[in-house]
Amino acid sequence: MDSLNKSQLGAADVLWDHYQRGVDLSEEAFTELDFSDGLAIQNEIRQRRLESGAIQIGWKVGLTSDRARKQVGIDDRPFGHLMQRFDTGVSLPASSVNGATIEPEMCFTIGETISGPDVDPATVPHCIERVAAGYELNERRAVVGGNLAMLVADNLTNWAIVEGTGVPIDHVQDIDETEVVLYRNGEECFRCIHKEEVDNPFVSIARLAATLYRFDLQLEPGQKVITGAYTRHQIAADEQWLAEYSHIGQVETSYT
Repeated sequence: MDSLNKSQLGAADVLWDHYQRGVDLSEEAFTELDFSDGLAIQNEIRQRRLESGAIQIGWKVGLTSDRARKQVGIDDRPFGHLMQRFDTGVSLPASSVNGATIEPEMCFTIGETISGPDVDPATVPHCIERVAAGYELNERRAVVGGNLAMLVADNLTNWAIVEGTGVPIDHVQDIDETEVVLYRNGEECFRCIHKEEVDNPFVSIARLAATLYRFDLQLEPGQKVITGAYTRHQIAADEQWLAEYSHIGQVETSYT
């Protein structure tokens, strides 16, 4: 992957200063940048985090539904890098995340390397160890509006994931038929079938591998991959969230 150009590097520095020192995050540095610029900037931020001692645990796939792709006019799958993971049952202070939202998503554990620009989705299940119920926890760090470059550069708003119970991948017969039910404080607030909201996860993982390949990156054994949100909800203190995934498991978290 080529080094950043001047505009990309300037935007990366603005974003890094925001992360490190709380400097206001201005959209101005991103105004003339596009989707591909956003990926390059995010990868630069990822490398700086690793050099600072952070440990990457995996990846997220963005734009995993026709609806989302049509909204931005791009038939692509951006990556986000995952640096923080909690086990199911975790309790977090609501104030720990600015403008926090919670998204139920499938969470896969990679068993064998997945790499290349044209990975056959049919081969992906053979490279996956297990699938679990999961949450993505997001943080509002910038008011990005329609600035896709800024959204992608800012790691697609990821803050952390919560991994719940799961099963070996070969225990799931038809993953697209998985039913997901979300409860807030014991009351159902959302229900769907996987295929109604997001793409087949094996297709998403294959497309993720293609995007990573452009940056000389690959999916490696042990990494976690989350494959798209079914719904998004704002969180508040004194809330308990439970999501059940049929034939897979459940995931739970609470906010104080």
